[in-house]
Amino acid sequence: MSGRVTQVICARWVVPVVASDPGRVLDDHAVAVDSGGRIVEVLPTVRAEEKYGTPDGDWTGQLSDGVEKALPPMFVHLPNQALIPGFVNAHTHTGMSLMRGKADDEPLLKWLHNTVWPIEGKFTHEPRFCYDGALLSAAEMLCSGTTTFADMYWNADEAAQAVHRAGIRALLGLIVIGFPSRYASNTDEYVERGMTALKKHAALPTVRFAWAPHAPYTVPDADLKRLGELSASMNVPLHIHLHETAEECSASAALDKNSSACHMSEHAARPLANLDRLGLVSERLLAAHMVHLDDDEIKLLAKRRASVTHCPSSNLKLASGFCRVADLVKAGVNVALGTDSAGSNNNLDMFEEMKLAALLAKGVSNDATAIPAPMALKMATLNGARALHLEDEIGSIEVGKLADLVAVELGTRPGTSPVFSPVSTLVYSAGREDVREVWVGGRRLVSAGHLMHLNEIEIMRRSEAWGQQIDEACPTHDSKR
Repeated sequence: MSGRVTQVICARWVVPVVASDPGRVLDDHAVAVDSGGRIVEVLPTVRAEEKYGTPDGDWTGQLSDGVEKALPPMFVHLPNQALIPGFVNAHTHTGMSLMRGKADDEPLLKWLHNTVWPIEGKFTHEPRFCYDGALLSAAEMLCSGTTTFADMYWNADEAAQAVHRAGIRALLGLIVIGFPSRYASNTDEYVERGMTALKKHAALPTVRFAWAPHAPYTVPDADLKRLGELSASMNVPLHIHLHETAEECSASAALDKNSSACHMSEHAARPLANLDRLGLVSERLLAAHMVHLDDDEIKLLAKRRASVTHCPSSNLKLASGFCRVADLVKAGVNVALGTDSAGSNNNLDMFEEMKLAALLAKGVSNDATAIPAPMALKMATLNGARALHLEDEIGSIEVGKLADLVAVELGTRPGTSPVFSPVSTLVYSAGREDVREVWVGGRRLVSAGHLMHLNEIEIMRRSEAWGQQIDEACPTHDSKR
């Protein structure tokens, strides 16, 4: 049962992104939101003003006998803006925003071994490192229209605190990796720390959890199987890097243990086939990257209803290859979008991912009709929600769902004018600089392009301090600090 309507958001265009018609546009419509942050109604603005009262009407807040009356809803007018569901960034590593630009122009494994893992070994155990990285990431994502993200990083406890502070929504990965770290010395400790974080933050309204084995080349079969069983028994997603490079697939198939990309299994098989042997390929699987796939693997993903997170910017920057997105979609696989980390992207901008996903799909398939604008928008919103098992709560503007909403200004600057199709303009022309308003669960977190509840200056001050420490501990020849 819905509560009292407290907000009525009126926009030039409302783009609901419903599954049956993701390109549908409602001109001059309004979204009514109740006190619980859920969508009560989507209706023409004229009708909304008649039903809920205009913001400039004569209102005293009292009945004639002096008894207080419930306040009318607050009206928000967005005359040149498109109201869309918040973006869902379905794969990122928030703590790595503190490594943004530390090492560029390197292939994945060299970058991991020479830069990322040495820095993480020295800093991720430090108090507030993961918190500050997550808060920096949340600030960037909110200002660019992302209202939900799937994280895979150390210290989910600190990440949960940052998510709660920012008001953003998250699926936090409970990390497991097949070697000792400052975070945990063995698999039992990784699982124990994950369960502790889950229980501690279970009541937070915008936080959910997933099991997150890092990758087949860093997690052995026994641990993968154990986490698959935990994922099944708890009915939570299993978030993993998979088929990210050609070497990962070929070395694993040949069981070439001289390659650091070879999976840790003792079975000669491509990683997806091995995960299937272990029982992990199911509707709970959230497979990040999936750059290198053959026809049979695409059929398997579709059959098992697994989700794939396509990360076009990161895959291009690391020269990992080209995901067969059009073929995946054609086969019925749920394809979401992710930024990966700001260390390999180097931003968390879902507008970039949305446009690149559409353009790359056309180029790879040699088909200009592949991944049209409405599908790209759906991948960035509703498909992401489905991948995170949140499609009943978020991802589209529909009655009963949480009001995770983003207002994007269109047609008021040269780069987005004229507007023939709001959806086309959103995907191919607009950028994060056009985001004006953001709500998560009906709570307004961004207004006029600025964060309402976070101190951007303090967040950046702390990120700069961490950057200085990282540069001193792990200097690079091209350091500009």
